[in-house]
Amino acid sequence: MNLMLRKYFLLIAAILFLIVSCGKDTEDVVNRGPNTSQTEDWMQDLMAKYSDRNFSLKDICIPRAHDAGMYELNTCTGGNACNTQTQDQTMRSMLEMGIRLFDVRPIPIDGEYWTYHRNSCGGLGCEGALLRSFLEETKAFLDEHNELVIFEMNNLCNTSSQDPELVTLIQDVLGNTLYKLNAPLDEDFILTPLNEIIPPSNSGGKVVLLFSDLNTSNDSPAQGLFAYDFIPISGSYANSPDIDYVIANQLQKFQNFNSVDNRLFKVSYTFTLDIANAVSCLSNPEFASSIEELSLEGRRRMSDVIDSWIANGFITKNKIPNIFSVDYCNTEVTMECIRLSELSLEL
Repeated sequence: MNLMLRKYFLLIAAILFLIVSCGKDTEDVVNRGPNTSQTEDWMQDLMAKYSDRNFSLKDICIPRAHDAGMYELNTCTGGNACNTQTQDQTMRSMLEMGIRLFDVRPIPIDGEYWTYHRNSCGGLGCEGALLRSFLEETKAFLDEHNELVIFEMNNLCNTSSQDPELVTLIQDVLGNTLYKLNAPLDEDFILTPLNEIIPPSNSGGKVVLLFSDLNTSNDSPAQGLFAYDFIPISGSYANSPDIDYVIANQLQKFQNFNSVDNRLFKVSYTFTLDIANAVSCLSNPEFASSIEELSLEGRRRMSDVIDSWIANGFITKNKIPNIFSVDYCNTEVTMECIRLSELSLEL
């Protein structure tokens, strides 16, 4: 082989090597996903770090997934990703990212239960993930992680807490991870030390199941079916796509909240499309602002907003938001909740 030909083959080999190497690096980046080392067991980590504090839900901040099942879209009517999708991570991934409170909206269709996001029962929007898959991923995670998860079963469409098929599905899939009470607690659940609810010695975690159509007169704690007042929460969403308005609205509501009340306060850091923009998502999607775009812009400002609320004395050691509700959850939201929890727990 002459010298020129040898140089040619060496050059081709070098180029192929670089292509393969670059491809492998890209694949590694894609496969790695979010770093969840600080989030998948964050409740147990907090209990270990502040073992002398005996803290409860009232003392910490929990990240919440709004319309949690909408990481998939199925059977849409006037809905699409732009105006209906609210999450982009699977249930398992959200749990690994530290999300611990989930807004779950069930609907039965042709013998199966689905999650959904529509403007009304049977209205405009889409179905989301299959409820069974949602529950199975929860069970698999809690078999491996001793964390506390809360489901808010609300906007019940053609079903209820009295629907035996729905209840049986939940009980059968969640099994021993479903939190049940056979006797009254010594104090309110939100004031009960977390290390009594999910003791570090447990082999797995628990799910507290709240139904919006139950109250304390007809709930069934021994069956794992609780009324919303079992975990009383104050706060409401702003119902606006304007990020500045939402931030101001939530701050005003938080300032008006009396932290000595036996209730948790929820910051709804969610941005609701107006009718014109929701329609534009269908007719002119390239010009419309999607739920995702608003959520990501709001998230970009989230740390600065919390910094500002702390600097101005709105958030203090003795008064923190207990729930941060967001669309398009990620580890950043959990890390902000951990930061607020530590602010509350530090001596």
